[in-house]
Amino acid sequence: MIRKINIIIALLCSLVSYAQIVTYGTPLKTVAENEFAFLSPHYKIALIQKDVVKESFVYGMDAMHVTNNSKSTSWSSFSFEGKVKVRVTMLQEKVRFAQVLPRKENINVEIINKHTIEFEISKAGQYSIEFESGIFIKHPLLLFANPLEVAVPNKTDSNVIYFEPGYHEIGDKFVIPSNTTVYIAGGAYVKGQFFAENAENITIRGRGILSGEDYNPRTHNHMITLKDSKEIKIEGITIVHAPRYMISLTGSSHHLDNIKMMGWWFSTDGISAGENTLIENCFFKVNDDAIKLYNSNTIVKKCTIWQLENGAPFMISWNGSKDFGNVKVYDIDIIRVEHHWDNENLAVFCAVHGSKADISNFHIEGIRIDNSYWRMFHIITRPNRWANWNPEKGSISNFIFKNIDYYGQQKIPSLLMGHDENHPVFNFTFENLKLNGNKVLTTDEFLIVDKKTSSSIVVK
Repeated sequence: MIRKINIIIALLCSLVSYAQIVTYGTPLKTVAENEFAFLSPHYKIALIQKDVVKESFVYGMDAMHVTNNSKSTSWSSFSFEGKVKVRVTMLQEKVRFAQVLPRKENINVEIINKHTIEFEISKAGQYSIEFESGIFIKHPLLLFANPLEVAVPNKTDSNVIYFEPGYHEIGDKFVIPSNTTVYIAGGAYVKGQFFAENAENITIRGRGILSGEDYNPRTHNHMITLKDSKEIKIEGITIVHAPRYMISLTGSSHHLDNIKMMGWWFSTDGISAGENTLIENCFFKVNDDAIKLYNSNTIVKKCTIWQLENGAPFMISWNGSKDFGNVKVYDIDIIRVEHHWDNENLAVFCAVHGSKADISNFHIEGIRIDNSYWRMFHIITRPNRWANWNPEKGSISNFIFKNIDYYGQQKIPSLLMGHDENHPVFNFTFENLKLNGNKVLTTDEFLIVDKKTSSSIVVK
């Protein structure tokens, strides 16, 4: 009897060990018929753990806008715990260079042969596997290594909308009622957009894909639009081909975790959320502002950003009319910034503040910026076409930037400038800011300050 129990325990332990990697199939229709998401012709990925080898499907999608520097993007998504060896095979080219970003992970890449590399990861995250150096990469490859899911909802629950693995079309305004969980399973490919208004207690989660491929840029809705809604959680999904924002939330108490977003258009922003928001562990490869810091009591942490040629990784304001602040941003990896023309919205941290809000009390710390040769900061107040200008009021103040590492060269210097004495920029502290590993000692090394409209700018 004891021997039988030991055998059962051993079998259970074996099952647990083999369940530490979860890969996801893909709908046949997506692979065979879809010009927007298909089997990547450039890469193949295998995952190895405890002598078990699993193939991980690699999606491909072509660039959509004439100014896009990449010709395509490939990506693969899986869930795991423990250590995993990742084997990547180039299907059309030879390996001449290989690295894995973010830099902070310090991942050692081994070249196995002229087409194959291997490396090991031991924690969830979003990784860029790169076979070219420099800012512009022709065929990027992204790996989304998710944590294992917990408490997957029951598909028979009356408060659950469950998209099983397979192909789904839901239209451009799929309404989610309050007190509902929308679950998009790994291997599900959902075409359409979600919407709610004056709702509460909504969760959207899973490991599947939400695509806006049917909609031209600046048409239809944002991919997820939840208006005046509270107690919202969105977790784990991948969103592609958005015609407008990936996620637009108004209201309060929003939690966004481990969302992967990829889009091509100048109207493709990442996340705009309401007050009392936490954004964490998310990935952005978008062509307008990645994260909009527009509301009070916002926390952003542990995100990875690949900024395309347009927009800012962090946009602070175009048109804020209500005072806001108490914003914290920390532990962020900006692995690439593809800016290469002069426009006022092109900077890592940007504000072109044209309305009456007084914006204050931002703490930004632990930011690593790789592969960039444009400016870090462009923070100004002035009238603009998106805002209602107030001649008496509208300022930006009390910002702390601490432990900022910039690897690149600012071909355009950063700028702090108010519009006039009623619209100043003041009380900015830059602490332990480094350019290519060298600590900055004065503003002259990286920043133009308009002394008539900006004051109390400190470097230490």
